Amino acid sequence: MRQISPAARLYLLHVVLITFGLALSSLFLNLMLLDLGYDQQRLALPFGGTISLLGAFNSLPVLTGSLSSLPLWGLVLRVGLQRSMLVACALLVAALLTLAFSTSPYLLLLGAGLSGPASVLFQLSAAPLMMRLSGAGERDLLFSMRFGLSIAMSGVGNLVGGWLPGLGVAVLQVAPHSASRYQFTFAISALCVLLASLPLLRMRVAGQPAQTHTTTQPSNIATMWRICMQDPWAIGRLLIAPLLISCGASLLIPYLSLYFRQRHMIADTTLGMIFAAIGISTGLAALLAPQISVRLGKPRSVVLTQGLAVGCLLLLAWAPNLWLAAFMALLRGALMNMANPLYEAYAMEQSSDAARPLVSGLLAGSYAAAYIIGPTISAEVQQKFGFTPIFITTAICYGLAVGWTYVVFVRRG
Repeated sequence: MRQISPAARLYLLHVVLITFGLALSSLFLNLMLLDLGYDQQRLALPFGGTISLLGAFNSLPVLTGSLSSLPLWGLVLRVGLQRSMLVACALLVAALLTLAFSTSPYLLLLGAGLSGPASVLFQLSAAPLMMRLSGAGERDLLFSMRFGLSIAMSGVGNLVGGWLPGLGVAVLQVAPHSASRYQFTFAISALCVLLASLPLLRMRVAGQPAQTHTTTQPSNIATMWRICMQDPWAIGRLLIAPLLISCGASLLIPYLSLYFRQRHMIADTTLGMIFAAIGISTGLAALLAPQISVRLGKPRSVVLTQGLAVGCLLLLAWAPNLWLAAFMALLRGALMNMANPLYEAYAMEQSSDAARPLVSGLLAGSYAAAYIIGPTISAEVQQKFGFTPIFITTAICYGLAVGWTYVVFVRRG
């Protein structure tokens, strides 16, 4: 930690608070919708046809984030990285409060939709801000600490969050199976996100006020686009593996808690403990990523860890009991995600300072792209065939991503 600047430490404190706050309720959106009966309802589309309401809730945040990404990109360039993250905090608080105090499907959809632009702002701002807060010597450490703390605090938040529905029943004096117990967790999450904005207010970023006036900083979106398109292959090759991972993850990850609930019939507290263990182990594994990178290099580290994760994913699908399934989920999460900060840092190193906000946004967009439609497709498949085809398809997509990384970045360099 001594290598990291005071401003970077404040940023890491923000990461700890906001990740913990969001994790308190992250397991419970789908379970709340089940208690409200929305898993069996369908949403009429404006131009005809219907889709699963459960799928719509999981796809909408990415859809709204995608539609707003270009205006938000312009906002980041105009107001700066730090203020953009404060705007994101405000949007998240509004989204969480809507989920906490409404049962109308349309208002709940509004709350879910608000979280999309907030996520985009965080994604556009985080990596460029960390580049500004770090030098070459501590960059891998800062990226890995941010990722590791995010995953670890997500695990701690899941653990604490597993007990919040029971506390909500006692505080609100509602029935044990009421959806209000889950809405209580969203209210607590909103408070934590509000607290997470305080470190951002105190943070001072060197050189940030002048960033929109320097000759190296593009003055508008068109200029940045031209800079990045000078070598489109250099950027495009970085996006294929995240896109493939997105295709697989969007089918399974939003419903992983639902899978454990339906397959193994576990309580909220047990669910929280399992996801806490997954999160903490993944966070600790991410902190080992710089050591692996020193020995193998960034691309080889990604290939090794994510390749092993594919096998764990298939074992998770056919695990005969809860604890073997939980152990496989723990290994899968740690192996699949521990090299992500190295991949992100590698992408930033391949980009100029002026282009990094766009590259960061494109990477984030690639990881999220399939979530626009993937959860909706998954909900339809689950109703007819269960989770087995979901696991198989996810494993295939992950395997293709690992193969691409190996061929393009390891064999060809």
